[in-house]
Amino acid sequence: MGPRRLTKPVLLEARVGGLKRVVAVTFLLDGRPLGSDTTVPYALDVDPALLPPGAHRLRVEAVDAMGRRTSTKPTEVTVAASDPEIIEASPGRSFAQAREALERGDVTVRLAPGRYEVDELRLGSGARLVGSGPGTVIVPADSRYWALLVARGTGIRISDLTVDGGAGAATRDGGIAVAVFDGSRDVRLQRLHIRRVRTHGVNVWGAHSNVSVQDSVIEGAGSARAGVFTRGSNRSRDTSVIRSRIRRFRAYGILLGQQEYGQRAAALHGVALDNVVSDIRDPERDGCVYDARNTPGCGTNEGGIWTGGVEAAIIGNTVLRARWDGIETVGSSTRTAIVGNEIRSTRSGIYLEHSTNYSVIARNVIVDTEAGIQVEWRYDGIGSSHNTFFANRIVGAEAVGLFVDTGAEGNRILRNLFVGGARPAITLQGSSGNVVRDNLACGGKLGSLVGMESGRWDDGGLAQARANRLSGNRSVAAC
Repeated sequence: MGPRRLTKPVLLEARVGGLKRVVAVTFLLDGRPLGSDTTVPYALDVDPALLPPGAHRLRVEAVDAMGRRTSTKPTEVTVAASDPEIIEASPGRSFAQAREALERGDVTVRLAPGRYEVDELRLGSGARLVGSGPGTVIVPADSRYWALLVARGTGIRISDLTVDGGAGAATRDGGIAVAVFDGSRDVRLQRLHIRRVRTHGVNVWGAHSNVSVQDSVIEGAGSARAGVFTRGSNRSRDTSVIRSRIRRFRAYGILLGQQEYGQRAAALHGVALDNVVSDIRDPERDGCVYDARNTPGCGTNEGGIWTGGVEAAIIGNTVLRARWDGIETVGSSTRTAIVGNEIRSTRSGIYLEHSTNYSVIARNVIVDTEAGIQVEWRYDGIGSSHNTFFANRIVGAEAVGLFVDTGAEGNRILRNLFVGGARPAITLQGSSGNVVRDNLACGGKLGSLVGMESGRWDDGGLAQARANRLSGNRSVAAC
């Protein structure tokens, strides 16, 4: 990992073996995360001047795309920083000078507790902005602003402070707490408390890579749109949100967005790991609760976590009270892993939009939904096929446990458990060539576990459910 005695900035590296497709490696000091890396060679830059001095225990934990975790034994290290090169700043003149240094880059600035009024505080390449904890508060200098903090460059770090957006109505082109500019890479936001967000807590766009939000709290005020909002493309990759708590937004908790279909590497390797997302509700969509067919816009927001890139990993998250869906795939969601998440009190637990292929949805717990898992129908020539649904536990799904719609074919549905809820628990509507094996339904209504029915193609033609292979599925009265 690195030296046993930390006296100057150092790069800790981890070698990972025994897991397939590692999605994140976390370095822990005395059991608390120093930070995580989602890209090979799995390294973390550490400045001992920002750590408590003395003896510590350093450990590394890795997680793969199937949610399997492994950890090293702790290693003893000593922190003894020598001659730290840090600019110390307080509200007033010293902060004005620190602002100029941050924009130039290649500097570490540590802010004392206090209130700092800013409008587009810019960080250039190599800039590190470190607060003194929650008492270091960034606030708007003016009620109208585009972004409070702006990261533009490479190797940028922002940590250990509060960003207060001032609340107020969301705007089309402003109200961002932290903006990560087009062209930025290797940007890490850690231990931030982003509160009273006006529009987006963190907004990332353009040609970006290795941008990560970690160990942070991001709170809307009920009117803000999204906690983390990223616009992915063929020019972006390795965006992650890790161990953060996100709540009270209208549109999305986390959006790892990419809307184009059929792309081979767009927004590659997005990661949402061990987050808690709650209370995603848009009052303008209240009609969707009782009259979704006649209310415009239903299903276009109110989502806990949305992912649209290739080989994304949505692992170990908790989603509570996202009013439309807990987790949704969009865009080119090929070889995506949605594993080990807990989703409660949403309309749909997991929704796979068309163009989700060769993905794994496994060991998720989905409770108190209308539909547990839904796979969208094939239209405009684009469908979702060859996905695996394995060992999910779906409890109390009122309408259906797992619904596979027209043209979503060649899936494997294996060893899922449906507790209570509707029967049939699994419905194949105009979907063919699926393997449905060893699933169990218990409790609730009596009836067949698997139902097959015809559907309609987008041209109105009849779609029959054909050549599905069913074996070992059981429905019993008591769990």
